[in-house]
Amino acid sequence: MKKILLTIVIIYCCGSVFAQQPVVQNIENKKIFCGVSFGPTVDWFAPTLEEISREKAKGGFIAGINLDISITKNRLLYFSTGLCVRYLQGDLTFENLYDFSMITATDTALQLPTVRTYQTTYLTIPTGIKFRLKPLQRCVIFGKLGLYHNFKVGGEQFDNFALPGADPYYFVSTKKLKNNDAALFAEAGYIGIGFEYAFKQGMRIFAHVDYSCQFNYFSFKAINNVAEVQFKSLVHSFHLVFGFMF
Repeated sequence: MKKILLTIVIIYCCGSVFAQQPVVQNIENKKIFCGVSFGPTVDWFAPTLEEISREKAKGGFIAGINLDISITKNRLLYFSTGLCVRYLQGDLTFENLYDFSMITATDTALQLPTVRTYQTTYLTIPTGIKFRLKPLQRCVIFGKLGLYHNFKVGGEQFDNFALPGADPYYFVSTKKLKNNDAALFAEAGYIGIGFEYAFKQGMRIFAHVDYSCQFNYFSFKAINNVAEVQFKSLVHSFHLVFGFMF
């Protein structure tokens, strides 16, 4: 009887010890990952015309939902897509002709050096591939490559210039207008590298740095009223993005 009671006590104690041990979690790459992300961007124009030039880079952001689907058995190569909101802005300088006849008694038009700020909001669909390494100590390194398909959903533009004879320290700013210079659709390529940390079974936090080049920005209606040429420019961007996936 004593031996039976002693055996029961030993089994109970062993069971309690094993129950208190942490469960080894499966942190292998999953077949499908869903996630949300957000991060700041730095964007600048790269004009392809002599008549316009870049002024300076400006900040924006990108945010959205992401979907990665494994396309290989070893779950190292994924098809990556999602839906994002992309906000970018940038400055261009050029000569612009302003008509002041509405505010002066005589017909007055002046050709002035102008800094024009463009602000644009896109609905963006990324399509690309993502290379994931096997998890090592809960850490995963990945690379990404693909395209951004950008659909313009909003934006504004305004000018800054100095009047002749006025103190150059002070500038005239025009009223913000709807951004009709930006094309309704813009294609961009991207490449990036990132890091994931599996803090729980099936759940990861991540960060990545991307570079993207937007191949077009302006619509065919965006024409300089001095040189009578269509605006043309690339848009370069760096993205620093953080997120959570499950």
